Amino acid sequence: MRQMPSADMVSLISFLAVLLIFFSIDVRARDSAASKPWHAQLFEWASRIGGIATALALALGWVDLFLPDESSPIHVALVAAPGSVAVLCAIVLGLEMLWQRAESP
Repeated sequence: MRQMPSADMVSLISFLAVLLIFFSIDVRARDSAASKPWHAQLFEWASRIGGIATALALALGWVDLFLPDESSPIHVALVAAPGSVAVLCAIVLGLEMLWQRAESP
């Protein structure tokens, strides 16, 4: 995998920051009732896992931004893997909107 230039890393960090705000709003807006249907629990866990993955990718990207490129111990894959999980969770939560629309009268 190639090295990511600093300008691209700044763009990725900005995207992850916006995604983290989305997940934090989504998690706080959910109620934590014990007995929920399976799809409600799926979407709740997607929001939690997405938030954690986004925070991890954001922290690693932020640290990598300030390390020299030639001796960076943080490989691009260490940022891309949790970032990809976060994007997948965001897509699942986007599907939740379609799920809710199908349930409404």
